[in-house]
Amino acid sequence: MKYLGIDYGDKKIGLAIADSETKIASPYKILTNSKDILSKISEICQEEDIDKIIIGLPLTLKSSTSKQTKIVLNFIDKLKKIIDLPIIEQDERLSSGYAKELIKQMKIKHLDDDVAAMIILQSYLDENF
Repeated sequence: MKYLGIDYGDKKIGLAIADSETKIASPYKILTNSKDILSKISEICQEEDIDKIIIGLPLTLKSSTSKQTKIVLNFIDKLKKIIDLPIIEQDERLSSGYAKELIKQMKIKHLDDDVAAMIILQSYLDENF
């Protein structure tokens, strides 16, 4: 099984990919959030033979919803209408901050949105396998 991890942002969307054999998520790509983003994600799912999508859900530290949570849920609803794949919401609290810290510690120059998607996807894999 192949998984696509998504870290949704108003300007950029980070993507990561993993499979059930290795159970290791890897940064894949960063897309600019534009009006055709749903079709771009759909194309990637077809090209990469994705079986399941894992999307980070930004909850507050107290596990409640925020304005951004509602934006992401709206995005998920739109995605469900054009992609016939299971879409799983994964708690993403602290993933972006963790991604920045990981990049800093590894002393690499890498955009953090795809790393955040990798962390979201890896946490799903760790919890479920």
